[in-house]
Amino acid sequence: MKKLTLLLAALSVASAAYAKEVMPVAEVESTPMLAVTSVGQFIEVDNDSGSSDGNIGKVMLGNSVGLAYGDDWTFGLMARKDWITDTDDGMQSEGHRLELSAWKDMGDYSLGFKWRGEEDKDRFLLRTKYSYGMVSGWIDAGYEAYNEDGKNGVADQWYFEMMPVKVSYGPVTVGYYLEAGITAGSTSTDDLENWTNHQIRLYAPLYKADKLALSAEYRYQFRNNKEYDGDSKEWQENNRHIGILKAAYAMTDDLTIDGYYRYDFNKYDGHDGASDAKDDYYGEFCVGWTYKF
Repeated sequence: MKKLTLLLAALSVASAAYAKEVMPVAEVESTPMLAVTSVGQFIEVDNDSGSSDGNIGKVMLGNSVGLAYGDDWTFGLMARKDWITDTDDGMQSEGHRLELSAWKDMGDYSLGFKWRGEEDKDRFLLRTKYSYGMVSGWIDAGYEAYNEDGKNGVADQWYFEMMPVKVSYGPVTVGYYLEAGITAGSTSTDDLENWTNHQIRLYAPLYKADKLALSAEYRYQFRNNKEYDGDSKEWQENNRHIGILKAAYAMTDDLTIDGYYRYDFNKYDGHDGASDAKDDYYGEFCVGWTYKF
């Protein structure tokens, strides 16, 4: 009996070894999961000379979340609250902004969608971006719907924003930027029919160390055009120079503090009988943090 038991045990071990050798074990593929890739927060201050946004300007506090699904899909969420800020009158609520974006990586190019919601309007965009060696670019195109038709003299419009061509040579990148709007539906006398902004943009690094990186951007808006229904509407063309200084500091491998300062030199040319408006400025300061998982 003892010998029979030992024989059966030996046969069981041999059978298991043979089955493992001739019958491959099926591999179970892992199911993609939606994962948080980053969280962040920022504060931004915009100051437009001559505006009614207080002597400090518009102050904005935002929070952002980055997500990924598998290897090809990425998503972004952003929520922002705005206040008009003045040293005498304090802070007054000025609205909010919510954004949801999605990208599908297709290799050398990507396809995406973006929704932006504010108190008085919603913007829906189809997006694409590409990169082939030293040439890259991106295009956003969609529809901007105002919750109150004609609010502040602006009706619903088809909206376009793009840098169709950017060329990089060494550390420097130069590109062409276009932003445009075409009023949806019919217009009446003196209503805005369409508008465009044309810019040349130049990007360059200034300094890079183990943790600190500085870079600069210059934008020249060489064409700012508006077309109205009829020919009696006076308007101002703003051909401006824009300088932006950016900084990023890596606190750890995962936590980064970054920010920028932007300054616009606005120069106006009157059209259709309008006198040139007085030159003014626009300033923008932003600082925030991002933690990557």
